[in-house]
Amino acid sequence: MDMYNLIILLCIGAVALQFWRLRGISEHAIAFAQQYCKKENLQFISLARLNTRLTVHRGKPDWLIQYQLEFSSDGETQYTGLIKTHGKQILSVDLPAFRMVSEDY
Repeated sequence: MDMYNLIILLCIGAVALQFWRLRGISEHAIAFAQQYCKKENLQFISLARLNTRLTVHRGKPDWLIQYQLEFSSDGETQYTGLIKTHGKQILSVDLPAFRMVSEDY
């Protein structure tokens, strides 16, 4: 095996490893979003990745990912919020003002 083939093989391995890392981060974000919605009495609809960048945060290089969270508070109206992560660390959850439903009926 010459040096060229070794470099190609290492590049393919690095891409596969990063894909696997991104999948793990996404699964963690989905679980967090579902738990967050349950805790806040919201209906979780979906989570979609908007933006992905490789950055350094507090001295640690990792993926900075912004997700779009779709949820409902009353079962009829859909709202869109943002979740920002660095690796598996949740940096922020930004939700718009939404209608709160009273359970006193």
